[in-house]
Amino acid sequence: MIVDDQRSLRRSLGLLLENAGMEASQAVSGKEALAVLESGHHDVVITDLRMDGMSGTELLHEVRARHPEIPVILITAYGSIESAVEAMRGGAFDYLKKPFKEHEILEKIREACALRDQRPGAGERTQDEKDAGMVAESPEMKALLIRVDRLAATDINVLISGETGTGKSHLARLVHDRSSRRDGPFVSLNCASVPEQLIESELFGHVKGSFTGATQSRAGLFEEADGGTIFLDEIDTLSPEMQAKLLSVLQDKEVRRVGCNRHTRVNVRVISAANRDLRQLIENGEFRPDVFYRINGVRLHLPPLRERPDDLHRLVDRFAREFCEKHGRPRVRLDDEVRARLFSYHYPGNVRELASLIEQMTVFADESGRVGIDDLPEELADADTASVPGAAALLADEGYNLADSERMIIEAALQRFGNLSEAARELGIGRTTLWRKIRHYGLNDNPAR
Repeated sequence: MIVDDQRSLRRSLGLLLENAGMEASQAVSGKEALAVLESGHHDVVITDLRMDGMSGTELLHEVRARHPEIPVILITAYGSIESAVEAMRGGAFDYLKKPFKEHEILEKIREACALRDQRPGAGERTQDEKDAGMVAESPEMKALLIRVDRLAATDINVLISGETGTGKSHLARLVHDRSSRRDGPFVSLNCASVPEQLIESELFGHVKGSFTGATQSRAGLFEEADGGTIFLDEIDTLSPEMQAKLLSVLQDKEVRRVGCNRHTRVNVRVISAANRDLRQLIENGEFRPDVFYRINGVRLHLPPLRERPDDLHRLVDRFAREFCEKHGRPRVRLDDEVRARLFSYHYPGNVRELASLIEQMTVFADESGRVGIDDLPEELADADTASVPGAAALLADEGYNLADSERMIIEAALQRFGNLSEAARELGIGRTTLWRKIRHYGLNDNPAR
């Protein structure tokens, strides 16, 4: 739902969302928006802050009262940190100042949808949805899931480590879904996404009148997660002050809302994740050791995608299937050189980057679903096709024999570098050896100089 009294903004934002595969309804005022919300399903409300009649802040309060499950994003050309704090304390999911970039609003909408799906009452999910992102063909991932099953019957806190994009949030959800708390709520917060002055209210709640903009009392995420699990992503970004307040909750199992003297008992399992090494942060004086020992009941490490090539082919197939269905595209057919690039790329952005690349390839495939070398995203077009060990074996798993796999990788390297010496250096073989293989496979040796 887009709410703004300027037709041009409603139209441009509506087109942006439709091009991103979303359905967007529009309203010229807060009153009209509330009427439309009563008659249809909406996942997110995006509203201007300053409008004639009902303001965006007033609309926010009405939506929170009537439809508390719907996240609200506020936008304005007259932003200030004070109004941002007031709006978010009033329950807004996020706040953007005009002019904002297209990717910023799309990212915020997706984050808001994800938060809504994680809130209590969001509905049951299928087992496939529960296990999304947890492909486990590699020995490393199989061993990891065995550990998840073993700790399922316990309430021990869990700390997840791993690079950005490896799927830490998916693993946290899987721990919850396989535990005795599976019927309770799963509540998630990225600690880095909330301003420092708001995170206490977000985690522990506040009472009416406790600060400017607190027009009603609000439970924090720990209370929402009572009986279930709370996932604190990027916990390494918490300030020392917030670490101390979190420690109190971890020790006493009680929370105190901002502006309230009464403590509320909570029964919550805490799963945390960090992109940085917490032990190193402790040595640097940036993270409290007592908090670390409370959250580090069991440590689960997600290996980067480049270290689990056995999982790659299944992830490629799954993402291709999902994005073909999402965009109404025919089944994707990958050219040989495209497969060589996919299975040889090192994926610095891990599973998240792979999903993005497959979605781009799905969108730009031709009408028959064919993806050729010219349809590759820039990252893959410039990729070193010999950068991941085991690429030939992965191609063999896809139905190619070893000779076919080797030929495809050599051919891709020659096309990329256009120089025999450089191609040999990148492939890790001698120039003479490469020359013999070119002759053996009957490849075009024109690039060799």
